[in-house]
Amino acid sequence: MSETSSELGSDRVYRDLRWEILRLVLKPGEDLDESFVSARFAVSRTPVREALIRLTAEGLVTSTRGRGARVAPLSIGDLRAFFEGLDILQRSVTRLAAHRRQDGDLAKIESMMIAFEEGARSLESEVVNDVNYDFHSAIADAARSSFLAASYRRSLVEGLRIGYVSFAEHEGVDERLETHLAATMKEHREMFEAIAARDPDAAEHLAGRHVELFRNRIATTILSTDLTQRISAVSPQSR
Repeated sequence: MSETSSELGSDRVYRDLRWEILRLVLKPGEDLDESFVSARFAVSRTPVREALIRLTAEGLVTSTRGRGARVAPLSIGDLRAFFEGLDILQRSVTRLAAHRRQDGDLAKIESMMIAFEEGARSLESEVVNDVNYDFHSAIADAARSSFLAASYRRSLVEGLRIGYVSFAEHEGVDERLETHLAATMKEHREMFEAIAARDPDAAEHLAGRHVELFRNRIATTILSTDLTQRISAVSPQSR
């Protein structure tokens, strides 16, 4: 396999595995045996390893010597720690963005904001979840703090797994989805306006309030038995 073919294969394996992990098609704790993944995608082990390294860097895969790679755990018990970290990171990144943003940053943030609104109005959960990540990632770019942005993006990726369940349609649970999305659109607009106005205090306050909105959404959906089953991690001791 040529280097170019290997790179293309690695990108495809990474993209497809990432999609399945984020949407819980591949369950938390599930084995990612290199031989099986290699056969599934009809590629050698080299692009599989490269894809798994990228997924590990994002926190979606864990690798243990002698045990191989697995989908990273995602348990209800971890949610408190997740939201504590997300709150601090999101407020910090958004505050810095208000200080350091440039005109090009505003254009990118606004385009992602509009894309989110289009997806939200049509209730397209796939678009909503992915573009929400892009919106906040654009704010991270505007903050111009590489180390902080890297930590923030890792939290955003974890939020994608949690958020996919939150935004996906579940009968009897998502009756208030439209209300939630309307509130999200409003807060996105307010955050954008604070960043555009170079108002770091307002930007930080709104970023914290936005985390609270997401936390409340999870608190609602977590009452679903289906959700509880889908995000429960596989205990290493039980394997």
